[in-house]
Amino acid sequence: MKVLIGEENRPTRTLLENAMEVMGFEVKKVENAGSLIDSLKEEDFDILFLSWNLSDKDSFEFIRDIGEIKKSGKPYIILMMPENKKDMDLTEYPRDGMNDFLVKPVNRDLIRSRIRKARIELEIGERGLTIKPLEDLKKDHHLLRRMANIFEVVHYRIKDEVPQKVLDWMDSMVNTLDQEVHHQKERHYLISFIENAMEEHGESPDSKLFSRASLKRVEEEHEKLEEMTKEIHQVVEDYKDGKVEAGNLRDILRGYKELIRDHIDREERFLFPLSEKYMNEETSKELMQKFNKIEEKVGREKIEKFEKQISKGEEKLYLKS
Repeated sequence: MKVLIGEENRPTRTLLENAMEVMGFEVKKVENAGSLIDSLKEEDFDILFLSWNLSDKDSFEFIRDIGEIKKSGKPYIILMMPENKKDMDLTEYPRDGMNDFLVKPVNRDLIRSRIRKARIELEIGERGLTIKPLEDLKKDHHLLRRMANIFEVVHYRIKDEVPQKVLDWMDSMVNTLDQEVHHQKERHYLISFIENAMEEHGESPDSKLFSRASLKRVEEEHEKLEEMTKEIHQVVEDYKDGKVEAGNLRDILRGYKELIRDHIDREERFLFPLSEKYMNEETSKELMQKFNKIEEKVGREKIEKFEKQISKGEEKLYLKS
């Protein structure tokens, strides 16, 4: 993969260049708008990291200029914005040619997360789908199982004092990874499954096909998990304030980890094998793009931070990932 870095600040250029080279990418860097335009005309690049301040023009106007010389959707443009622009609502601005953005100061985790997204979208656009929606959902399932394992250990230890920081972390983690990310992905997945099956076979939502997929049970469990996530938040707050006993906290954590495990097993045994037959190439591409937007909205840095924290928690609790 070939990357062009358009950045006027030397330390930032060096950080980006080193990160790209460690990942095995071919890198070229420029420090002004003229050199960047010349490079794009002379060579083909897969990804462009573009500094907000590189051109004297308005950044979005400059991006439109770049768009006129893009080839087959390349390069994938990641706009690097200064910190004083971090609250800007980019939905109000033209995005001609801009694919993603990040806010300075950049770091290696930010760079890796943007590269990951760029590679997925480029592969979808060029060679067809390489990561299927079910693979992505199963990856989420693996992470949620690991989270449930940590909940199980904490649940048994609640008779001892549990630091408030740990409780807040668990509360935030289950809401983010389960409800904000995975549940939203599955909502799109189920809608696509139902629509495609009904279009192909004229199936109704109460047909035997959806019954075999345990669709009704899965949807009921989704609602229950959403309710339990809210209950976890409330019980954690009440426990910290001394309004409920440790037993209340143990009960809700035990109930959640048991339900999430059963729910995941049910989906992988019944729903996924049957629904996969109705996931054509076009639907799969659309779903992966929606999945990417969900992760982008939540924040890939936030998701990756929880993944790292789960790994550290497993090490401390002697759990296998």
